[in-house]
Amino acid sequence: MSLQLTFFSFGSLIVCIFTAVLASFLAAIKNRSKSSSYLAGAFFLLSVHAFAFVIAYSIDSPIAAYHRWLILAVIPAFSCMGQFFFFYPITVKEKFAFRFLITQLFVWITFSIYYVFCTFKKEPVFDFSEQIWTFPLPLENKILGVLVLVYAFLMILTGIWRSWTASKESNRFTGLFVLFFSLLIFPPVIANGMSRAGLISRTDFLTVYTFFMIPGSFVILVLYINTTSDQTRFLNRITGICLGTFLLILYWIGLASVSRQEDTFDLSKLREAENSILIRKNVPDSKPHTRTPTNQNSISAADVGIPTNRNPNSSLSVGIPTDQDFRKSFLRQSSGYYDSIFPSEAERYFIEDSKVGSRSVLYKFSLEDQNHKYEVTFPYEEYRNFLHVTIRPYFAILFITVLVVLFGFRLFFRGAIWNPLKNLLIGIGKVNQGDLNTKLQVRIQDEIGFLTDSFNGMVSSIREARTALSVYADTLEDQVKDRTSRLTQLLEQQQGDYFLTSLLLKPFGIETIRNGSVFVESFTRQKKQFVFKEHNHEIGGDLCMSASLKIGGANCTVFMNADAMGKSIQGAGGAIVLGSVFGSILNRTRLFEDKTIEFTPQRWLRSTFLELSKVFEIFEGSMLVTAILGVIEEATGKTYLVNAEHPSPILYRNGKASLIPTKHFFNRIGLPFDPSSIFTVQSFQLKPGDSLFIGSDGKDDLIVGIREDGSKEINENQEAFLSRIEEAKGDLHKIYQDMEEYLTDDISFLKIEYSFSKEPIKTNGQPARLVTKETN
Repeated sequence: MSLQLTFFSFGSLIVCIFTAVLASFLAAIKNRSKSSSYLAGAFFLLSVHAFAFVIAYSIDSPIAAYHRWLILAVIPAFSCMGQFFFFYPITVKEKFAFRFLITQLFVWITFSIYYVFCTFKKEPVFDFSEQIWTFPLPLENKILGVLVLVYAFLMILTGIWRSWTASKESNRFTGLFVLFFSLLIFPPVIANGMSRAGLISRTDFLTVYTFFMIPGSFVILVLYINTTSDQTRFLNRITGICLGTFLLILYWIGLASVSRQEDTFDLSKLREAENSILIRKNVPDSKPHTRTPTNQNSISAADVGIPTNRNPNSSLSVGIPTDQDFRKSFLRQSSGYYDSIFPSEAERYFIEDSKVGSRSVLYKFSLEDQNHKYEVTFPYEEYRNFLHVTIRPYFAILFITVLVVLFGFRLFFRGAIWNPLKNLLIGIGKVNQGDLNTKLQVRIQDEIGFLTDSFNGMVSSIREARTALSVYADTLEDQVKDRTSRLTQLLEQQQGDYFLTSLLLKPFGIETIRNGSVFVESFTRQKKQFVFKEHNHEIGGDLCMSASLKIGGANCTVFMNADAMGKSIQGAGGAIVLGSVFGSILNRTRLFEDKTIEFTPQRWLRSTFLELSKVFEIFEGSMLVTAILGVIEEATGKTYLVNAEHPSPILYRNGKASLIPTKHFFNRIGLPFDPSSIFTVQSFQLKPGDSLFIGSDGKDDLIVGIREDGSKEINENQEAFLSRIEEAKGDLHKIYQDMEEYLTDDISFLKIEYSFSKEPIKTNGQPARLVTKETN
C-alpha cells in the first residue's frame, strides 16, 4: 500500500475537513434543538462520504477499493437533511417524521448489507477512468445511484412542503434552505448519474462534487447560525466562517493551478520521447526495436539514445496495445501548446498488462510525417509520483491553514474579541446581582472598548442614583409624615368645602310630596361620597324638584329632574345655581298667582325654560344642564313637559313600562337659545294608576361587562331600564338596589303617580297619546 496523492484527493479532503468541522460545531451546541442535531448528523455523514474519496484517490492499493463501503453514508445524510425540515424552525408532525426516518433507514441498511455482501464476491480492479481501485459492480452501483437520487428528491420535497406550510417569516428562511440544499446536493448527484451513464468522465463528476459541496456547506452554515434559536457560541461562529472562507480560497487556487500539472507531465514525457526519436535518426549505428501495426504505417521508439540525465526508472517500450489493453483518458490538440514539438495531435492512454499486472502510460503522436505514428510508454508509477510530488505542498498548506484557523484564530479572537466580551458579560452579571462597584478595564479603544466604557459610565450613574435614593429613603419617613400631614389638612379642607356645598344643595331636593291626586317621590344618589365629622355625605350634579302651584287658576304640580355637567363639586355648583333659579321662579309664581290667571302650563314652561337658559348662558358654556321640566294638572292628569337633552320619560301602566318618545329636544340649558323661534311643548294624558318615571342618564350608563383589553363595557340601550321597573313593580328603592353595583355616574329618579281624577278621561285602554303644541 502506497500513498499517492492527486488533485482529487486534495479537493475531497477539503470537503471532508470542512463538513467535519461543521458537524462538530453544531454538535457542540448546548441544549441544541433537533434541527441542529439532524443538520450535524447530515454534515458528519457527508464528511464520511468525502473521506471515502480521499482514501480512493490517495492510496494506490487494492485495499482502497473498500472505500465503496463509506460511499453508502451519503444516503442517510439525505435522510437527516429531510428530518431537518420537520424540526426547523419549529417541530411539526414529529410522529410522522420518526416513522419516515425509520422507513428510510431500513431501506438503506438492507441495501448496504446487500452491497457489502456483493463486494466479498469480487476482486478489486483498477479503474483507469477514475484512477482508483474499485469493485466491478455495475448493477449495484446503478442501484446505488438511483437510491441516491430518490433520497435527494424526498429530502427536497419535504423541504418544499415545509416551506409551503410554514408561517410567512419562517417560510422565507425555509425556502432558502431548500434552495441551498438543492445547490449542495443535486449538481453532484446529477453529475454522478451522468458519469455512470458514460456521458461525462468521473474526473468531471469529482470536479463538480468538490466545487458545489464546499460553497453549499459554507452558505448553509452562515444561513443557519443567523436564523436558529439555538445559543451558538460567538467564537465558534467566527472560526467556522473564517475556515470556510479560507478553504474556499485554497480550493479555487488549487483548481486554477494544480489541476493543470498533468499537462506539464505530458509535455515533459513527450519531449523525452522526441529526444529519443531524434537521437535514433541521427545515430546510424543505433538499432531500435520496431513493430509496424496492422493497417497503419507507424514506428515505435524504444530504448534509443536516452540521455544520461533521464530518470533511470522510466522506460520507452515497443508495442501497440490492443483495444482490451488500454482505455483512453486524454486527448489534446497541440496547436499553440506543443507547436515547438508536434504540429499534429497527441493522445494519452493508460494500459495494463493483465499477465504481469503492470500499468503504463501510453502516448500516440505524429511528427513531421502524418503517416507515421509513434508510440511511447512510461510506467504508471511515474505518473502518480509526479502528481504526488506536485500536490504534496498543497496538502501541507491545507493542514497548516486548518490548524491556524482552528487554533491560531481562536487564540487571536479570544484575546481581541471574546475575552473583552466575556468580561463585559461578567460585569453585567455582577450588576444584575447588585454589585454596583464593578468597573471594567478598557484595554483597546475599539467598538468593544467604547461599549465597555459606556457600561462603566452607566454603572456609575446607577451607583450615584442609588446613593441619592438611599439618602432619600433615610429621610423618607419624615417626608411621608410631613406630606401626610399636609394632605390631611388639605383633605379636611376639601371635605369641609364638600360639606358646605352639600348643605347648600340639600334644601332643593325633595323626597315625597302629595298634591291631591298627584303623588311625587324622588330618589337621588350622588357618585361622590365623603366623610366629614364622622358622618357620611354625598355631593353631585343630579337634582329633583317638585312643587304645587296655581297656573291659570288650576291646581298644578310642577316638577324637574336635572343633571348638571361635571364631577362632584363642579356638578354640585351647577345644581345649586339651577335649584336657586328654579326655586326663585316657583316663589315668584306663588306671590303673583292672581296676576297669572291667564297663564297656561305651556306659557309657564316657556318662560321658566327661557329664564333658566338666560341665567346659565352667563357661564359661556362652562356650566351646562340636561333636564326635563313638566306640569301636571291635578284635576285632569294632563301632563306638559319640555326636554333639554335628557333621557326620555317612562310610563308605567298596568305593570308594563314603556318609553314616551320625545319628539323635540331642546339644547342643553346654558347653550344659546333663539327666543324668536317657535317653542314646542309636548303633552300626554295620565290615567288613574299610571306612574311617570323620569331619571338622569346614570340609570342607563351601567356596566354590562369587561372587554378583552380590560376596559368596561357600558350599556347604551335606554330600554334596558324598563325591565328593572317592571321587576321592582315601580319601587324606586328596589330599582336602585338591583343596579347599585353597576353604577358609573350620579343617579336620580322622579316617580309621579296619578291616582284620582274628578273628570275621568276615556282612553279605551290605549296607552298615553303624545300631543305636541307650539307657542310663541
